[in-house]
Amino acid sequence: MRVQKFYDYAAFKQYEESEQYKTRQQFEQSLLAQHREKDAFKLGGVCKACDVHSMFLIDKAFGGQETEQGWQPNWRERILCRCQLNNRQRAVLHSIKDSVHQRQQNNDLSIHIYATEQATSTFQWLADYFNSYQEVSCTGSEYLGDDIVGGTLQDGLIKNIRHEDVENLSFADQSIDIIMSNDVLEHVNQPHNALQQLYRVLKPKGELFLSIPFYPHAQTSVRRAEMIGGQLKHFLEPQYHGNPISDQGSLVFNDFGWDFLQQIRDIGFSDVCLCHYWSELYGYLGDPQYYLWAYKSN
Repeated sequence: MRVQKFYDYAAFKQYEESEQYKTRQQFEQSLLAQHREKDAFKLGGVCKACDVHSMFLIDKAFGGQETEQGWQPNWRERILCRCQLNNRQRAVLHSIKDSVHQRQQNNDLSIHIYATEQATSTFQWLADYFNSYQEVSCTGSEYLGDDIVGGTLQDGLIKNIRHEDVENLSFADQSIDIIMSNDVLEHVNQPHNALQQLYRVLKPKGELFLSIPFYPHAQTSVRRAEMIGGQLKHFLEPQYHGNPISDQGSLVFNDFGWDFLQQIRDIGFSDVCLCHYWSELYGYLGDPQYYLWAYKSN
């Protein structure tokens, strides 16, 4: 998959002022105008997760909004394939597939992928897809509680669910090649500690694929809440996101801006960037859509 890499806000802003950006915006608005009177419609394309032609579902679920021009879908969380993966999930998995295939071409015969999720359709796809690859292993985990030892397996919504605290991972140093973390770090009290752990367990030449709710017009991240001395302190109105293993949801501790990329660099990662993706064919709409990517050089 071709992505555009942005290393700072200035480069991203330049893209937003480009003809390419305007053309994509016009295409999306034209597409919505054609279906203004409908609550949902489908768009033909190719899903790079399940590798088949798909009729992607675009609807009002997950926060679709009514505007003067008509309704706007939540592009990030919709454009659903029949494999039940949405826009952002398919894009990240597409990139991870490309990374694994590139490593195989470079004769990397043992690839370990770790995902900071396990009770999700995204991880299930990851594990199922690479199950037939003898040289690729996949490990997922969920946070199950403060009193559980990292690496412990328990039975819950799924069998043998692994507990990991991303601020204190149980994996050995330099034991993982690729890490996928989808919308997790905003729920972590101290994301800096989590980044240190992710860096520690990655091998040299390891890659981090990281999606978070990112605010591309914000230079500075915002602290919404913090655990201080075992007590939870709110700085802003509490905000919760869905949690696959809890009906209570997960509290959002941080809203991330461009300074977060520098925080990742300060840990030791190199080539840290915002990866922007868009494709009518692959159903990657909603310009701009993005994930973060970071590389551990040594």
